Amino acid sequence: MQEELLLLEQGYKLVYDLKDWLINKHYDIELTHKITLDTNSIGGLKGNYGLYATDEWWRNIDNGNIETYVTSGTIIGLNEENTFMETNKVTTIKLDNEEREIYGGVDFTNEEIEIRYRNLFKIGNKIVTFYVLDKLKEDDTWNDIIEGRLGILPLVNKIYIKDY
Repeated sequence: MQEELLLLEQGYKLVYDLKDWLINKHYDIELTHKITLDTNSIGGLKGNYGLYATDEWWRNIDNGNIETYVTSGTIIGLNEENTFMETNKVTTIKLDNEEREIYGGVDFTNEEIEIRYRNLFKIGNKIVTFYVLDKLKEDDTWNDIIEGRLGILPLVNKIYIKDY
């Protein structure tokens, strides 16, 4: 929380908050719960610290039982014509303090974000992304955010962008 306040003081804008985005996503949440609770499935989250998006889950994030991770960098590429996603934009981010790039994932997840923050998703702007690292049932699943860490799903929790 302290780090987020510092970002706001430095001129960053909060452009995505998972909690807010989930408000009207009851079906998605229920589907995630169903997969988590299905003991016959190797897919989905383990649910060791509560089911996805429940009060228990958020408490376990806040108290550190569910690990979090932060990336910061500069937007160096925008893919606005991704054939697999109709109206979404994928960002390429050059990470600070690392010699690698990551894809920022789908940043425009709804019309409101696209309308309100489209001007911030541009090459050269600074971006800070907070992730929730929830454990997957399958322990050897690779992810593209944290090298060398298997069996976790980096869920985008918050995105802050600063206009440069």
